[in-house]
Amino acid sequence: MTGTNIAILLGVLVGGAAPWLEAVVVIPGGILAGVHPVPVVVAGLVGNLATVAVAAWFGERVRAWWVARRGTRAEAGGRPDAGRRRQRVERLVRRWGLPALAVLGPIGLGTQLSALVAGGIGITPRATFAWIGAGTVAWSIVAAIAAATGISLTGASSP
Repeated sequence: MTGTNIAILLGVLVGGAAPWLEAVVVIPGGILAGVHPVPVVVAGLVGNLATVAVAAWFGERVRAWWVARRGTRAEAGGRPDAGRRRQRVERLVRRWGLPALAVLGPIGLGTQLSALVAGGIGITPRATFAWIGAGTVAWSIVAAIAAATGISLTGASSP
């Protein structure tokens, strides 16, 4: 493996770990740069899933902080619309649940934000990581296949 390929893989690893960049974006870039798809997918997933694990773990702590804060706010009078918002979020979670976050996270919200949201609504870090990780792996494989086979999502053709 050349120094250039190692630099590209390092870039894919860091890019996969970066919120809003995501593994599904940097994996095709690494493949199009000429690196074999397997190490590119592994690098992108390692970077992304490491930050998802951290976000899932911190999501639980964010929830504990929020519940404690909400308790002190309620004692001080609180905001009257807070209960309606909580009910709306709970209704959406009951309807769509963690699988929706797992599917939409890598292509919409971002995996790290999805993990924080899941932890914030009370889903365990283990379940959060498992579901969002599975969604990330699936989307990353789709992105790698699309890049390796030349499938264009924009309809543009190669020269």
